[in-house]
Amino acid sequence: MKILFRSMVSVLFIFVSVNLIAGEKIMYKWTDDKGEVHYSERAPKGVEYKTIRTYVDSNVTSSAPVKLPKTPNEAKETKSSYDTWRDENCTIANQNLEMLKNAKRMGMDDGQGGTRLMSDEEKAEKIAEMEAQRDKYCEKSEEK
Repeated sequence: MKILFRSMVSVLFIFVSVNLIAGEKIMYKWTDDKGEVHYSERAPKGVEYKTIRTYVDSNVTSSAPVKLPKTPNEAKETKSSYDTWRDENCTIANQNLEMLKNAKRMGMDDGQGGTRLMSDEEKAEKIAEMEAQRDKYCEKSEEK
């Protein structure tokens, strides 16, 4: 019972940490009279537009240039480390998904320093999020 509770608290901590680190940013996309596509942080007036939700890491102040491999060996090493990273994320996503599906009750932060039980709707939402993560990270691994 204690192991299950600790596991649930760990999963909850991961969810809360991810939401605190990544900030949501709203962008707007629209096409002008000339057929050009525009993106902005402010909604245009008098034009039909689409809302795009993006997530921005608040810890990043600038983007670093991408270093391209110079030799075939460097390219293989880069691919190998990328595959290892994907495999690790795939494993984590599968573990979290299994825990969410098998736990009858899950605790979560109530926003006031305490915990509360996750509703069925919240649990279904988290399961959907973990399935999306699994699909994202396990896609390449399963094709090998």
